[in-house]
Amino acid sequence: MSNATPKAINATRMGVGACVWEGELFLAAYLGGLPTYRYVGCRVVELGAGPGLVGILLAKMGAKVHITDIAKVLPLIDANIEANGVGLKQRRGAAEGYAVSEELEWGKEGYDHVVARLASEPVDWCLAADCCYIDQASAGTCGDRHVAVGLLGLCRPRWGRGEGTSPSTPHFVRTCALLCGPITRCLVCFELRSSEVQRVFVEEASKAFAKVERLQPHSLPKPCQVEHILLYELSGSKLRT
Repeated sequence: MSNATPKAINATRMGVGACVWEGELFLAAYLGGLPTYRYVGCRVVELGAGPGLVGILLAKMGAKVHITDIAKVLPLIDANIEANGVGLKQRRGAAEGYAVSEELEWGKEGYDHVVARLASEPVDWCLAADCCYIDQASAGTCGDRHVAVGLLGLCRPRWGRGEGTSPSTPHFVRTCALLCGPITRCLVCFELRSSEVQRVFVEEASKAFAKVERLQPHSLPKPCQVEHILLYELSGSKLRT
């Protein structure tokens, strides 16, 4: 793993996308505990990736990863991809994993076309962490959250969220469903900050997927056996025929 000095990132420009939130650390820990062979050569799409922790980790484990987020976060993702040596041009051979960044903002005009292009080849893993939340412009900061965690060499901020908009859960779920084919494992992870967030997510996911299953803490590896972070697996997309 690389060690990079965190850069000063203006959170008023990048907002929540600049933070490594707890759900992302949880998802990285869960996926990192699985055998590496599960990722070698696989196509992965990470949604709402922020700094790109999960996608970069899987690229290091041999996957071909599309790390997506809104446009203003892409420079941060690109910097982290390069710092960790997993850029497409940094590969030493065709068998190595890599990561590329791509703009994808669900709900934005034309986003379906981006999703369709990403889904034009089978997606093995569709992953998202902390994309379901109620955001308030003045609620909380990331200044005391995980800025010193060195799981990967990632650029991270030291300031507050400063962003007053929230993602659209219906469009987010639709994006997941459009990416998921018969072989796709779709994992959605988020910290339980509000029971309403969980209710809306499950309600919307049940419209788009045949099966919405919460992976219970006791069934997860020991480091992931916590109650305040939820991990869901979605399968049987109703939007793909």
